[in-house]
Amino acid sequence: MSDRVAEVVSEVAAGLVPDIVAEAATAEGGLLDRQVPRPRGVTTLPLVAPVALAPEPVLAPVPAPVLEPVVEPVPAEPRARQTVARPAPTWPAPALDLLLALALAAGSVAQGWLELPVALATALAWPPLLAVSGRYRRQALGQSRAARAAVVLRAGARTAVLTLAVSPLLWHADPLPLAAFVAALTVTSGLPFVAGVRRPRPRVVLAGRPRDVRDAVAQLRASGSHEVVAACLTRSSKTPVEGDVPVYVGLEASSTAAHDHGADALVVLPGAKLSPVEVRRLHWSLSGMGTELFLGTGLLDVEPQRTRVMSTAGLGVLHVGKPALRGPRRLLKDLVERALALVALVMALPVLAALAVAVRMETPGPAFFRQERIGRDGVPFTMLKLRSMGVDAETARLGLTDENEKDGVLFKIAQDPRITPLGSKLRRYSLDELPQLWNVVRGDMSLVGPRPALPCEVARYDVDPRRRLVVKPGVTGLWQVSGRSDLTWAESVRLDLKYVENWSLRSDVSILFRTVRAVLSHRGAY
Repeated sequence: MSDRVAEVVSEVAAGLVPDIVAEAATAEGGLLDRQVPRPRGVTTLPLVAPVALAPEPVLAPVPAPVLEPVVEPVPAEPRARQTVARPAPTWPAPALDLLLALALAAGSVAQGWLELPVALATALAWPPLLAVSGRYRRQALGQSRAARAAVVLRAGARTAVLTLAVSPLLWHADPLPLAAFVAALTVTSGLPFVAGVRRPRPRVVLAGRPRDVRDAVAQLRASGSHEVVAACLTRSSKTPVEGDVPVYVGLEASSTAAHDHGADALVVLPGAKLSPVEVRRLHWSLSGMGTELFLGTGLLDVEPQRTRVMSTAGLGVLHVGKPALRGPRRLLKDLVERALALVALVMALPVLAALAVAVRMETPGPAFFRQERIGRDGVPFTMLKLRSMGVDAETARLGLTDENEKDGVLFKIAQDPRITPLGSKLRRYSLDELPQLWNVVRGDMSLVGPRPALPCEVARYDVDPRRRLVVKPGVTGLWQVSGRSDLTWAESVRLDLKYVENWSLRSDVSILFRTVRAVLSHRGAY
């Protein structure tokens, strides 16, 4: 009797268990709802259903829509080549910093600036303090060279405070040589970032809708600052992703793709339609991989300093601050720029006089060209330039409309027949714009700002370009340091809007320094 009961129980279990497992694997909610967080340090892949176990990347465009989140199999040999080893350890960097610190310590002792115990203790403490500050961490997504150099500066400040506070308690040390020694350590460790030594680019996996992923891949490739190693699409697409990026279908494969390709970051783009619970479980599935999770905000050209994450009534929100269009900082910008423009104009008067005489001698007509432009809040003003064309340039423009090489409302011809030989040289070195310093002194323009627009251009503006008129136009700006006449209309508008919305005094200083390089390189100057 007991044998019969055992036989019946085994038959029922054999019939029901597979059905229960299959039902659980195909239940609505996807695999992200079934993932279980793994303890930190465990490198095994997250739990997945049998149909999606170890998804194979598609190296070529999918020829037809696929109804299920499964991709075509790839031969075993290419699959093995795509698995990327984990990054090499970072021990050479601390070892190099320690050797350099010991060398500087030996030099300080040999010169008699510091005693041996002080120099040795400071040198030995330097790499640990750099590590605490984040010097040896892998480069974060979007982290610039300036940000990494700032990490070294913070470490130097901490070391200076620590050594100056501890040295009187343990031994006698002159504060000035000790501070100089810490400064030398800081400069030595920060020099690679200032000098622009190339570091491995962050490896990124993108996840989202096919169109969003394609746009993001194109943008990241154009910047050259990140390496897209894989893409996870919400659905299959006939349009291929730019380049040879391996493609996975189904967001449940994103953690697997990040593991297989040794990704530093997984970026979930807006429109992926992941619920908060799915995002949390996706974050859990990445623990232990060394891959950071980033969620796209959908914001366009908003700098991080204008945003902050807040929580109100249990709801997480991203606050976007207002742009600084008025206020004390704008007043300071106006005063400083007018003073600098006045000084620069006085110093440039001999050059302007010589160029004005040269323009008058080359072609008949006035040396200065006056043209109406649109300033802040749509108020017109007269902009001054050294004349680089014939006196009939405005009339001749009507006959060159069909030869316009630019889109949108811009009018530019690379080989413009109206430009005189001397005018070509003036434009090449941006000398024709020197009289605009007088417009800055008068308050019509700024040293840095959006491109000054013509009335006929403003008449064709829609909503986005008109936003540029809330600030003064500039003698230089993002449009000039990013290509000038080589830019398309859409690129010019986007750069000007990015400047207007994210303006800061630091960005103005950066643009002024970049302007010198742009003028010397002659890019887009015609």
